[in-house]
Amino acid sequence: MADVTALDATNFESFMHQPGAVKVLRFWATWCRPCIALEPTYNEVAGELKGQANFGEVDIDQAPEIANAFGIRSVPTVLVFKDGQPVDAIVGLYPKHHYTIAVTKAA
Repeated sequence: MADVTALDATNFESFMHQPGAVKVLRFWATWCRPCIALEPTYNEVAGELKGQANFGEVDIDQAPEIANAFGIRSVPTVLVFKDGQPVDAIVGLYPKHHYTIAVTKAA
């Protein structure tokens, strides 16, 4: 979990402005079973690719303003940003390689 930063209104902007061009955000909720199922995979990808991207997660119930700002309507959603712009979105639960490819493609 150390490779993934929990984000809310207090630290979101500073996370997005950290050094490193690629940011990856997982939008999730505690009541969402696919979100819970994705967590170990996401953490694994974050650990493996920590040198290529910064990884964060947003609980949509704790930070709805962030989810609304990105038009999140379904969880889990993983957004990949390069230079502050979204370049990929994965909505739903997929095998690990989908997430790895999305991040490495942006890096």
